[in-house]
Amino acid sequence: MLTDLIVTFVGDDRQGIVQELSQRVTQNGGNWLESRMSRMAGKFAGIARIAIEPSHVEGLSKELMAIDGLSTLLEPAKGSDEDLSMLAFSLSIIGPDRPGIMSEITAALLKKQVNLAEVDTRVGPAPMSGEHTFFAEVNILVPPEVSMAALETTLNQVADDLAVDIRFE
Repeated sequence: MLTDLIVTFVGDDRQGIVQELSQRVTQNGGNWLESRMSRMAGKFAGIARIAIEPSHVEGLSKELMAIDGLSTLLEPAKGSDEDLSMLAFSLSIIGPDRPGIMSEITAALLKKQVNLAEVDTRVGPAPMSGEHTFFAEVNILVPPEVSMAALETTLNQVADDLAVDIRFE
């Protein structure tokens, strides 16, 4: 019976990182199921879910740790039945950049028991003015007992306080 592992990795960006990782997974009888990877500030980082025979986990771990210039961590995956009852939504956030935007938005979401499923943020020039602007796309999971009206009210208040636009879909 196969077990699912979560593999996280980070290292200086260079060609061939994913090939080296995936080759070692395959050589150890593993199957690459899903992943998210990104290049940022000269680093390349990612997270992958793989399925592998439990007897091959130690060998895979040693081989991944031996990849030059790459830090890796393997952890057993946990099934999350609670996600099945959650309601999925997306937030688009845009506004003038300043410290604390993510902290304040995530604090408000946490108070409503909202879980972040995926987050993509960046700071770049605004289309017309060129000023530093914060952009975020956030996929959230909302427990069914949370009032959507109350969540929208909370997000609108945070948006007003931060002078950002939060689009809730």
